[in-house]
Amino acid sequence: MAGGGLPAGPRTEWAALSSVQQDQLWRERLLAERQSQRRWAQNWSFLRDYDPLGNRKEPVQLPEHVPLFSDTVPNASSQVVGSRLGTALGQTLARMDLRFVEGARKKKLDEELQPV
Repeated sequence: MAGGGLPAGPRTEWAALSSVQQDQLWRERLLAERQSQRRWAQNWSFLRDYDPLGNRKEPVQLPEHVPLFSDTVPNASSQVVGSRLGTALGQTLARMDLRFVEGARKKKLDEELQPV
């Protein structure tokens, strides 16, 4: 346990570093990640061409053209849920959208917090 009764851990050690030291450590971690990616590509990338049983996989052909609009997901000119809000899918998407932006919405302040 460290001085304030809290165990010394990675978070407290990270917070104790200066911003220059944190930046240097971050750069070193990124460099190590890139090097490990290169080593994997040199040593193990052949595994991408085979399935778990050792049979050679056929490369997947990507389509030449992918339509911008979907037949199954409602679209509008602004790429958000449009005129199909009455459908079950549209209502589900609207509820999900409300849940995702709930914390970011502006809210009216309580009476005691209102400016005078």
